[in-house]
Amino acid sequence: MGLRIAGLENKFMNSWIMRKLTSSNSSTTVAKIAMWSNLTKDAVNCYYYVTQSLKNEKIPDDKRNFVAGLDLSNGILNVITQYLLGNATIKWTDKLFDKKIAPKFYGKEAIEAAAKNIKNNSTEAVADAFRLNKNIAKAGMKVIATLAATQVVCKRIIVPLIATPMATYFKNHFDKKQGKISSNPGNLKQDTVQISKKDEEKIAQNPQQTKTENFPKCFQSFMK
Repeated sequence: MGLRIAGLENKFMNSWIMRKLTSSNSSTTVAKIAMWSNLTKDAVNCYYYVTQSLKNEKIPDDKRNFVAGLDLSNGILNVITQYLLGNATIKWTDKLFDKKIAPKFYGKEAIEAAAKNIKNNSTEAVADAFRLNKNIAKAGMKVIATLAATQVVCKRIIVPLIATPMATYFKNHFDKKQGKISSNPGNLKQDTVQISKKDEEKIAQNPQQTKTENFPKCFQSFMK
């Protein structure tokens, strides 16, 4: 049983995906996997939240479309900003690691210094160990930087600044689709107050003594 498990482990470790993840470009692959996992999660959540908000009768009717618009705005912006800033962060971190960190901690001098302190180990064996550790460190740095950029900068700083104005646009779109706003502004009914000529003359003669009952009830409280 143990031999069979060991054989399966060897096959897995020698598989194409594991060779890909442990290659010199593995750091970029791992960072992009982390980024895309969050992108797909936010895209699915966006669809779920918008659909739920539009159908949620517990939300007041006059606020339902705005809530759905805000969910849609957050979803769209989360996907777009995370994709753009995530890819930019991966490229920037790659250059930073290769120029500043790798030469100091994984360069030729560091390998030779480590080889002198390890008995019965050749410089070539130490170099292989350093190369593996460098790939792991580079992948970890890229993942941390990418997650910090996408989950903190994008979702907590950039998106909240833009989401609310976008939500108003989507609210109007939902209202129009549901027939709550006429596509022709000329068809909108306007509340008007009609005053007869007799009332107009009376107001002109005695503006301070005008009886409040001549005005609609909604204005009477302001006349007292």
